[in-house]
Amino acid sequence: MAEGPDDTVFEDCQFLTGSPQRFAVLAQLRERPARPTDLCDAVDATRTTIQRILAGFSERQWVVKRDGEYRLTVTGHRVLDQYSALMSEVERARVVGPLAAHLGSIAADLPAELLDPDCLTTSSEQNPLAAIDRFTDWLHEVDGDVRAISPIVTSVFNDVAVDLLETGTHIEFIIDHSVLERSASDFADALDRGIEHENIDTYVHDTPLDIGLALDRSRVCLAAYDDRNNVRAIAESDATAVYSWAETVFDRYRARSQPLESVLSVQENKQ
Repeated sequence: MAEGPDDTVFEDCQFLTGSPQRFAVLAQLRERPARPTDLCDAVDATRTTIQRILAGFSERQWVVKRDGEYRLTVTGHRVLDQYSALMSEVERARVVGPLAAHLGSIAADLPAELLDPDCLTTSSEQNPLAAIDRFTDWLHEVDGDVRAISPIVTSVFNDVAVDLLETGTHIEFIIDHSVLERSASDFADALDRGIEHENIDTYVHDTPLDIGLALDRSRVCLAAYDDRNNVRAIAESDATAVYSWAETVFDRYRARSQPLESVLSVQENKQ
């Protein structure tokens, strides 16, 4: 079994994370050396609290006192930088959580760009349709042909597909057997269109799908669904690395799919 940090390291971490004021004091001292009274005003803490914090930092040699002022040591700078990075990553995890929790098998090689909160739209109790609304808008903004994977079928997506086909857009579309079954029962016209229209090639994946993915000429949109197939979050990107990754994912899913006509033919023969 690999050995972890000793108890002293854990105690040091617990000391730093024990209150927001401790991080704030280190951050202030990174800007400039300061006296305790200066830190009281900047951090909004009592002098007793500041003295206790500075004593703890001095004990750990993260700060030193010279000419009445406290200043960061080299190790103090490094501790602050690493803790700042950790806080940023934790904040990112909180924002990206609705996407990350519902990605299934593709999470292992997900490009970092898709974990950027700035490219994310998430649904919430206050706005439960935020993600699917943005996904629909993304589809309406398509430039060029489209390749898509979807574990759900909705009238909204079917309507978008009609609009795209009317503009001459070619669509490659991967669904699973549950989508096929619901399409046959609730969206027969859309299913017929998927068979007959010359600009759409539909494939049926051999196992249930757990992600949504769409690519146009240069953009990628990744959708994460919960256990009830509600869109929880989408991530958008036009980064080259993301596009290459998305093409690989799409090709991998298509390789495990059969043309819709072949699947329907097999089903008819079994009846």
